[in-house]
Amino acid sequence: SLSFMACVVAVAGCTGHLGSLIVQALVKRDAHVIALVRKGTSADKTHKLEHPNVTITEVDYNDVDNLSKALHGATTVVSALQGLRDVIIGVQSTLLHAAEQAGGVKRFIPSDFSIDFFAMPPGLNRNLDLRREFNQQHLDKLSSSSTIQGTSILNGAFLDLLTSRMPILNFDQKKAMYYGDNP
Repeated sequence: SLSFMACVVAVAGCTGHLGSLIVQALVKRDAHVIALVRKGTSADKTHKLEHPNVTITEVDYNDVDNLSKALHGATTVVSALQGLRDVIIGVQSTLLHAAEQAGGVKRFIPSDFSIDFFAMPPGLNRNLDLRREFNQQHLDKLSSSSTIQGTSILNGAFLDLLTSRMPILNFDQKKAMYYGDNP
């Protein structure tokens, strides 16, 4: 397995399900993690992050300078933030600007953990459209002088969506959701 001993990874959205899984996976590979949490986040949400390789850091996601200080020493920033325009475009933009300002960050991974939205026509899915917009507005425009490289992780649909609160497969109603015109 890969070891990330000399790697410091900052993770935003780490109190959520996906973010906490990312932190756990990084810790298993000996990475040092800066777990970014909103100021005032309760201990019951941060308790699961406690580990000798994890530094829990309270931040103001709307303050570039505050975030930049929190990112000091990180080589990679991973966003597992979830939300609509204010988060996917707004907060992630602030996080990216803070990563540029912090210096030393080489890679920014936005909260793109999904199907390949680049291959889908705009207008089919609001959440995918927001991710495409963030990439076009920010990652595609990182200057050649920037030391940061953007990386989208397009892992496909999460299988838990098959039967979750927004089920693709609804066994009770004997229905399946699908995208497109042809069933």
